[in-house]
Formats: sequence, structure tokens, C-alpha cells
Amino acid sequence: MNKKVLETYFNIENLRLAYYRIVCWPERLVKDRFGIHAFGAQLDKNLKQLSAKLISGEYSPQRGFKYYEPKSSGTQRTKTLLMIEDALVYQAIANVIASRNYDTLAEHDDFVFGSVLMPETKPGIELLQQENPKYFFFKFWKSLFIRFKDSVIKAIEQDKATHKFETDITGFFDSIPHYNLLLTLSAHFRVEDEILDLLSVCLNAWSGTKESSTPGVGIPQGPQPSYLLANLLLYPLDKQLISEAFKYYRYMDDIKIYGYSESELRNVLVLIDNYLKGHGLSINSKKTGITSIDTAKEDETVKELRRFEVIGTDYTGDETIINELSEGGLESNIIKTLLGLSEQSPEDNNEDDVKKNLENITDPNKIIEFWEKEISEVESELPTLFIADSLELSDPDNTDDIDFIRLSAKYGTAIRALTEYKQVNASVHLLPYWLFALKKYYWRANNYVLTLQHYKYNKSLKEELTAIYRSDKNYECYRYHIISCLTYNFEYTDRELRTFFKYLKEENSELVRYALYCMIIKHSDDQQLQSTLRVQLSKEESNYLKLITLDYWKRDANRINTMDELVKLMGL
Repeated sequence: MNKKVLETYFNIENLRLAYYRIVCWPERLVKDRFGIHAFGAQLDKNLKQLSAKLISGEYSPQRGFKYYEPKSSGTQRTKTLLMIEDALVYQAIANVIASRNYDTLAEHDDFVFGSVLMPETKPGIELLQQENPKYFFFKFWKSLFIRFKDSVIKAIEQDKATHKFETDITGFFDSIPHYNLLLTLSAHFRVEDEILDLLSVCLNAWSGTKESSTPGVGIPQGPQPSYLLANLLLYPLDKQLISEAFKYYRYMDDIKIYGYSESELRNVLVLIDNYLKGHGLSINSKKTGITSIDTAKEDETVKELRRFEVIGTDYTGDETIINELSEGGLESNIIKTLLGLSEQSPEDNNEDDVKKNLENITDPNKIIEFWEKEISEVESELPTLFIADSLELSDPDNTDDIDFIRLSAKYGTAIRALTEYKQVNASVHLLPYWLFALKKYYWRANNYVLTLQHYKYNKSLKEELTAIYRSDKNYECYRYHIISCLTYNFEYTDRELRTFFKYLKEENSELVRYALYCMIIKHSDDQQLQSTLRVQLSKEESNYLKLITLDYWKRDANRINTMDELVKLMGL
């Protein structure tokens, strides 16, 4: 084995850069938050040990923590959370590949819009020496989506394309054959055999669902290096279609091509189908089609893209990252460089319309007036989606989750802003509509829960959310968000908590059990219940579940002073 290759990928500084990028990754549910705290507490020491283990060949990957996330189709996607050392190895490999191949991939920036690399990935570990480094790996998704939308609109409205071809890839991440991926990395991106061998071992350990692994097939959805690898696998296809001057636009596995005849696009369909089949993938026939563009009315694709633009990010605030970094023992100057999440790159500074409207307003009364107007608009618009005096949609075919997300985000933002100036309560008249959206569009539960958090101490909401949790056992991510909302919105008696403890013992999902543990820890002062909870936690088979629960116990409940005591308590 070539030791120099391993030293290139797994030197201490590249692992350090990997650590910072993992911390920056905004998808909280796929981050080993306990591992981040524990590893970061002695960062230099742990980086040195991990580097030595990797270079000596002593490292071996662990199977990740997996949970299911609901999809709009009613199916579920498997999300994977990697243990901190595995996440660091994966990200360190991605760092080097991204640095070496940044210029190559950047040539496609006008055509490929999903998970596009930040310019700061190009210098690699030299980034650590910059005065104000930005550690984000990918450009902010919303700015990319806007460019994707604008490109599609230009193809139709300016370039006057007459036909469109649309498709995506069936089970993209879960279906990627390791052999074809590794071959692509070797042939097109100069990845050494030593790293390919290690990646093969890692991907085999991380593949599959909660129930079983799928050796040789699938990459873990959740960690950001997987999005890079997915793009690399499709790079040769991108290159061929771009070189042939097609109006080709790809957002991860969502492909749109515009042209001037059906026969032209049918040839493209055959080309894409052959490429995917040659790489062990297949197009989604249900989402594949060639249609003519009706110039007399707005194209449905354009209409959908314009509507979808209103969706904001799922990121919950800068404070989370600050806490994670400070608890991880990072220096204050490093923390300061990570505060500007909305400033991921200069070209991404697309301010919200609200901010533009407010930037010149300094009079508090004018600000209050503005936000009250925003609230009033939601209060008048939301009921119009329904038949009068009922919770039936007036136009179900043209009303979906995006309509509710837009109004929910607008309302939540206005309520939060207004509370800085005056006492304000969320309208109980709107509550049935938010609950309707939560239940009907359960795959977007995280969006609606953010709005429901403004209805603190509402007894009927408490009862309704509990009933939803008890009635729906299929989608663990949905139920996780509901329990989290119950935890932070309401107070509980010991009797109520004992009931939730019973639910915890019956709960099959590790993710939801974690939420229930947090609820009981946060609200219970009963020593007997806490003791019973510790016994129950000690019986958990998943060490990861034990550790993140203990982490919460220490940080949020402040029951035990040191993490060492907690770890000893569980025999870990």
C-alpha cells in the first residue's frame, strides 16, 4: 500500500478541514452531534489518533445509524447518519477529490445545479491558512435552485424551445453500483487505488436500509460526500450532452432537456437510458416524458418551479452551529468564520423580498405595521384555499404542500419578528389549517411544526398532536417532529410523562425513541421516573442512541455534571 497516498488524504490538516465541514453541514438529523462534541473536546489529539489509525491501515468503518424519512409518494427513503470517525474519513476523501477536480466540475456550472461545490473547496487544506475561510462544501441550495429555474424559463420563454424532455433516476442513491462508481472515480477523477479500496469497504458497511445491508450497491443518503459522488457518477453523461449543445439542465437526478422536435429529444432519451443502464441505473418511467410546449399558456414546469421557489431551508439557526463548535472546543476565531450561514458565497447573497422591503425602515411603528400586514395577508389568504366553513380544499388538483409551506413560512417569520416589538399570539383561527397541512403533507412536517411552535400551551393542540403521534405508526421522521413539537411547546405532569414512558417502551423507531427520551428528561423532576428511564436506556441495543440521549441529558437537562459520569452510568 502506498503510504504517501494515505498521508495525502488523511493528514491531520485535511481531517481538521473535514471536521469543520461536517459541523457546517446544516442537515442536523444526519449529523453525529454527540460525536462532534466528544471528538471536538480534544480535537488535536483525536485528529492525530485518527490520522495514525488510517495511515497504518487499522481503521475499519462502522454501520451507520439509519432512519426512514417519508416522501410525497407515500414511500420512505433511508437516511444514514455516520459515526463521527466514519464521517471524517468520508469527508476527508471528498475534500481531496473536490480540490483536485474543482475546475473540471466548474465547467458544468451552467448546466448542473444540485450540490455544486463552493470555490473554497479548490485550495484544499490551504483554506485553513486564509484570514476568513468559509468551510461550506456546497453552495447554498436555494441560490442554485433559482439559477436552475431561470435556465428552464430562459429555454422556454427566450430560446423558444418547442418540446421538453423530463426524467429522473429510480432510487438514485440506493441503486448506485459501487463498481461503476469506483470505476468512474478512477477513470475520470484521478482517485488512487488505495482510496478506491477503502471506499469500497466503507460503502459496503454504510449501504442498505435499517433492516439489512446491500453489499456492492447504494451510497448513504445524508452525508454530504454522497452528493458529490452522485454528481461525479453522472459527470460523463453531463459532458456528452453539454458538448452536443443540448439545452440540458440537471438538479441532482432531476433532468430536463429542451429542444425543437420530438424526434431530437427521443434520441436524447435513448442516449440517457443507455448510459444509465450501462452504469446499473434506470430512468423512472413514471416521471419520464416528451411533451410539446404550449406557447399560449404558461408551461406547467415553469409554473411549478416558480411556486417551489418559495420554500426556505430546513436550517434552524446559527445558534446550533455556535453551540456545537464551542462545546467541541474550537477557537473563537474559527467560530466567527462560521457564523454567516446565509453568506455562503458572494453570489449567494440573494436577500429575501421581506428584507429588501425592510432595509430602509428604521421607525419601530413602521416595522410593526409591516409585519402586521404580513400576518393579515396570511389570515386572509389561507382560508381561501378551502371551501367556506370546511376543511376541504376548494381546488385539490392545484393546491399542494408548497402553497402551505409558503404561507406557513411567511406567518412564522412575521410572528417571530413582531414579538421583538410587542406581545403577539398566533391566531387560533388558523390552527385547524396548519394541522390540516401537517396531516395531509406529512413529509413536510418539519415546515409546519416550525409554525405550530408559536401556539405554546394550547391545550387542544397538545391533544391533537398526541393523537396524531399515536395514530400514525408508519413514518418515523414525521412522528419525530411531532414529539419534538410536543416537547418544546408544553408542560407535563409526572402522570402524563409516565404515559409517554409507556409509549417509549412500545416504540419501534430509534429516532422517535430518542425524541421521547428527550421529552421525559426535559420535563421530569421525579427521581423514580428518572431512575426507571436510566434503566430503560441501559437496555437499548444501539450505543449511538444511548450516547446522543446522554448528550441531551447533560446539555439540556443539566442533571449530571460530566459526560464521564453519564458514560459510566451506561457502561459505555
